[in-house]
Amino acid sequence: MLLRVLAIGLLAVSIGPAQRGGGGGRGRGDDMGATMPTRVPRQTKADQIADKLKLNKEQKEELAQILSAGTEEAAPLRGQLGNARVQLAQALIEAKGEPDIKKAQDSVTDVSAQLTAVEAKAFAKVYAMLKPNQQSRAPQAFELMAGMFSQGGGRGMGGGMGRRGGGQ
Repeated sequence: MLLRVLAIGLLAVSIGPAQRGGGGGRGRGDDMGATMPTRVPRQTKADQIADKLKLNKEQKEELAQILSAGTEEAAPLRGQLGNARVQLAQALIEAKGEPDIKKAQDSVTDVSAQLTAVEAKAFAKVYAMLKPNQQSRAPQAFELMAGMFSQGGGRGMGGGMGRRGGGQ
């Protein structure tokens, strides 16, 4: 008798999920109130910039080219920045003298300034392609671009329009 009750209980437990589609209705919207929300993909930085500026299709393609070129130009600088930061950290850890620490700080500052120049150049190209009615939104787009090329591989940029990639 006990064996029958266990068998019936096991059967009931195994049939329940099958009636809900095998997954308990998660994320499918077929199990009222017990559904898990579906994950909405995050927009890439390029998509956010395009949305902020209200770019048309041709402008989005041009934006992707500009950001890709900026990423390529910034690649060696990102490596230099990483090395300069390591040198600064080593100088601080080893309690080197003030001249060595200042030299390492100056190196980090110099490379950071070069990366900022790459961003500014890319932004100038983006601004130049905008129509007059889009230019009023440019400062908000520039805020989105800040630090974009110093984040290793264009992280957050998605490697282009509408794709996930890069490093994020």
